[in-house]
Amino acid sequence: MQVFADGFTQVSLSGGVIRLNLVQTNAENQTTDVGQLLIPAVRAEAFLNGMANAFKQLSEQAKQANQQAASSAPNQESNDQSVFNS
Repeated sequence: MQVFADGFTQVSLSGGVIRLNLVQTNAENQTTDVGQLLIPAVRAEAFLNGMANAFKQLSEQAKQANQQAASSAPNQESNDQSVFNS
């Protein structure tokens, strides 16, 4: 199952389960609920550490790709933005 979410509106803990209400934001900055992410509270730390490590790796890959792109075309002007901003 795939859910596109660019934010969350609420986090709660009930019955040992953390619930994050996921939302999408439109061009008018209005949000629409798109689902919930449920994480067992006893696994939350491991889950968040895993996500943080994954995003750190993605950030490094994006930086390397940006550096390679910049060095391969040093005389060209570009309006491209970074793949990932940290």
